[in-house]
Amino acid sequence: MNEFKQISIDKIRKIGDLFSFEIDFPAWHNIVLFLSLLFLVSILVFETKIVLILLVGAVLITTVLLKPAYIYLLFISLFSIEGFTVFEGVSYPKIVGLLLMIGLTLKLALKKDSIPKDSSYKYFFLFFIGSVVSFAFAKNLTVSFQIYITYISLFILYIFTRYFLKNMEDVHNALNAIFFSTILVFAIVQIMNLSVRHRFDSRISSGMGDPNEFASYILVLIPLVLYRAIHSFGIRKIIFWGVLIIYILLLVATGSRGGVLGFLGASAVLIYYYGIGKMRQIVIFLILVATIAIFFIPDEFWFRVTTITNPETERGHAISLRIGHYKAAVKMILDYPIAGVGLANFKFNNMNYGDTEQQVVHNTYLEILTGGGLLSFIPFMLILLSCWSKLNIKMKVDKNIVDILISLKASFVSILITSFFLSADHKKILWFLLALISSVFYIASEQNKKRDISLR
Repeated sequence: MNEFKQISIDKIRKIGDLFSFEIDFPAWHNIVLFLSLLFLVSILVFETKIVLILLVGAVLITTVLLKPAYIYLLFISLFSIEGFTVFEGVSYPKIVGLLLMIGLTLKLALKKDSIPKDSSYKYFFLFFIGSVVSFAFAKNLTVSFQIYITYISLFILYIFTRYFLKNMEDVHNALNAIFFSTILVFAIVQIMNLSVRHRFDSRISSGMGDPNEFASYILVLIPLVLYRAIHSFGIRKIIFWGVLIIYILLLVATGSRGGVLGFLGASAVLIYYYGIGKMRQIVIFLILVATIAIFFIPDEFWFRVTTITNPETERGHAISLRIGHYKAAVKMILDYPIAGVGLANFKFNNMNYGDTEQQVVHNTYLEILTGGGLLSFIPFMLILLSCWSKLNIKMKVDKNIVDILISLKASFVSILITSFFLSADHKKILWFLLALISSVFYIASEQNKKRDISLR
């Protein structure tokens, strides 16, 4: 009788164990059971599409709790399809980012973990405070609020990147995810004949919808691919050189004049630092560029390049329109220098300043100055300067870290240049780059400290 009771108690305990779980890492059978129940209930209550969305969401949140780094890699891999939306105004990266935020928040709370320290946080705080003041002058408060929420979400992206990129292996994994997903997305878009704007022209934009934005995005990646090519061996070196060639071809295919200037700026940084030490790699890089320029670049591209210095030869009126935007922006800044006219509200005011079309200013710096005034612009510039100061090439660290700092500086210069020709302040690639710079800086600083201690 006692043996029977003991067996019964053991069975009850086993059943209880089936539904129990550790707070930090839930048991797999509990997860499968939960997802199965969720799936069955959802089928009975909701439509099939909603069921699939809920199921995928549950799987992603569960993965965040167990392996959040995988969801982060998925998140940044979706940067190049920002133009495609799941619902009205909701892109794929936004959905994955929201799930990542929920899951990571739960994980941080359960594990009592914390976000990494960063000297730039105070400037972000000032930027958010200064931007709030501009709401008082906004004609369209809804648009201002939307862009403000976008800034907050981009700051969360900054925190994600700082949290997940803790060593150089993490950095390399993140870069690889972006490198190959960008090519994969472009291939799928071309093969399936997709278009964000539902119209097709000779200038490509992949999954972003704007050729200039895609050019700015590719320009950030080109120096980083070169870094990976320099520090790889065997088949990996060949692959990364191949990726570099593809990226240069994609840059050309965007037909972006700002992209040309950004490329020249990035190349100048690379040649300045690598002119002697990495002469062979730089020569290969320049030969690749020259070969592509001679055999693959169409005449239309060269014609667009000449309009940079000779705008009067342009067939359209894009340059004259932008000059009109810039003039209106300057007048607007003089009228509202402190708090601006409201975030992203330039297009609701520019017609009052002699502009001919209601559009954004197509200049990151003027966009922030007109929208948030000096209260937003000064903290924004402090964020940029803070990240620039972290690109300390003279730190006593491994050569591969020095090289990635050089590549990051080239990428940073390129996006600072292209930001004169598009509104990059709310683009993910800019904020990812800022966070990547900070992550590498703190990795390098930690290595520098350890080296100093070992020398004592």
